Amino acid sequence: MDVYAAAEAEDYTSWNQVEQAFLLSMSQFDASVAASVGADMTDDEKSDLAADIQNGKGDFFNDLLVLLLKQCSGVQLLTSRQPVPGLIVPKHNLDCVYPAEGDLRFMLEAKMMGTPKHINSPRQRESGRPGSADIDKRVKELAFKCIDLKGEFDRRQTMSGTAPRAGGPGGGDLTTWLRSVEPKIYFFIAVRVISDSDFERTLTWASTAQQVLDAVGLYCFEPTDCTFTNYQRRDGIPPDLQLERVLYKACVDLQALWGSSL
Repeated sequence: MDVYAAAEAEDYTSWNQVEQAFLLSMSQFDASVAASVGADMTDDEKSDLAADIQNGKGDFFNDLLVLLLKQCSGVQLLTSRQPVPGLIVPKHNLDCVYPAEGDLRFMLEAKMMGTPKHINSPRQRESGRPGSADIDKRVKELAFKCIDLKGEFDRRQTMSGTAPRAGGPGGGDLTTWLRSVEPKIYFFIAVRVISDSDFERTLTWASTAQQVLDAVGLYCFEPTDCTFTNYQRRDGIPPDLQLERVLYKACVDLQALWGSSL
């Protein structure tokens, strides 16, 4: 929370301004998780730990990105909104959206992946769970959500008298159609990678997600020593996937959406 408070107080607008503090906070959090290995914990405490690992870091990452975007764009994003309808699924619960009412025009989803070894993973290797272990599932889930939300937007536009976009879900160039239809959907991923193969698999699935979503921002970090909880930035991410660049693109898109609504 100190990272968030500092970013808010200093009116930070870019990822570069919070990167080192983010790495330090991840090191501190994961060190506390790793310290639970062998601890005398009850089943309830183990369950709470699992929930904290699964949700705590992801929520923190999401909130930090939303703050940076708000301060960069001057647009107030919502971290909660009434469920939004899809073309197939009646209601989607979304984390970060714009605007508060009316047709959804912008959506952000953020995930953190990869954890150190802890009491709930006694058979895990010492370096912990690979960050790319579940990335295929997350990409597939969000890909369907993206197509469903954009399909419903296109349907509503047609109902209002606007011609549907060429290459819709039924055929044609799906990627081109998805990029032409709102809402703008951004996916940000922060991944703790533990090997070259883990990193390469992460890149492969992030690139796959790019074919469906409007933009994907990726940040990777890796252990620097045998504690596996001291982290540094992992270089080698292509420019079009780098989180700091994609976050700026999202800022520009938000400003344009806000301007078009005036």
